[in-house]
Amino acid sequence: MIKSLVLSAMFFLVVNCGLAQTKPELSKHTKDSLSRIYLDNAAILNPVLRQVTVSTDLISRGDIESKLMGEPLMKGKSSTIRTTVNLNLPVASWGKNSLAVSGTFFQQKINVSDVQSFSPTLGNEDFDFNKGTFGLTASFTRADLLFGRAVYYMASATGVTNDLAEVKRLSFLGTAVFPLKQTATTRYAAGVVVNIDPSLKIPAFLIFSYWHKFQNKIELNVTLPNSFGLRRAFSDRFWATLGTSLSGSLAFFELNQANLPRDANYTTIDLKSGLGVEYRVGKKMIFGINGGILTPLSARAFDRRESSSEYFLNNKLSNVPYVNFSFSLLPFLHKK
Repeated sequence: MIKSLVLSAMFFLVVNCGLAQTKPELSKHTKDSLSRIYLDNAAILNPVLRQVTVSTDLISRGDIESKLMGEPLMKGKSSTIRTTVNLNLPVASWGKNSLAVSGTFFQQKINVSDVQSFSPTLGNEDFDFNKGTFGLTASFTRADLLFGRAVYYMASATGVTNDLAEVKRLSFLGTAVFPLKQTATTRYAAGVVVNIDPSLKIPAFLIFSYWHKFQNKIELNVTLPNSFGLRRAFSDRFWATLGTSLSGSLAFFELNQANLPRDANYTTIDLKSGLGVEYRVGKKMIFGINGGILTPLSARAFDRRESSSEYFLNNKLSNVPYVNFSFSLLPFLHKK
């Protein structure tokens, strides 16, 4: 969730950096029209920028092997259904500054079957892991100059929980993005992110965005470290994408077992590689379907007050097919 926010904000700034160069003699109506066009195009290229998105992953059955405190716990088969609802709301805009909030609801259901347990307390029965998570992010952005070059700053705070009475995880990000080039066919930018997150031992990292449209109308879209893909529009309403993106999940749960943390996180990091198509209905609605192979990179449980590197449960998962269905709305609310 946090990385997606940073990369989507970065891409938004890159695609829209030309707005700051709009000629002052243009009317406000013309400027607003150009702004909406830029924003729609940015949201088509990067779904995280859309006003509303509802997305469901159906992840096929695959092998799972679990270790608890480094010792074998169980093995079996697992399948997963993940549903994400994301809402982005512009709040205000004044001068070179803007304020926005975004909310996310994430539901994950994991079914584990054909269980072969190596622990007498676990047993060999099938079981489900079904958790919901809420997230809220407030972000502030500012366009400015640094050493004579355009720069875009962003500061954000994100709270995540499964209990509305308590924020279970709080993190902060500071971002500086430098547009390096913008033409009709090529745009790229680079930046740095300062990360304050108790679960991640990554205080800072670099980000990079590159977009290029070839003469055959194929578009290369790279947002590192998040995604890499090729896009081909067959009309202004229908397009296909082939690529790889980084995704993941977060769930909170409580344990009542000796020698294990009471409050714990379960996080996954995955690579999704595949082909997708989207179709635009009317001015704002987009329906999509994509599928391919999901490659699990990490699946760990750890004390929510500690880093993810201090995990007590580690799941090894096999590569599996997945299919995703999505519905989204392009931006229809704008900062005033």
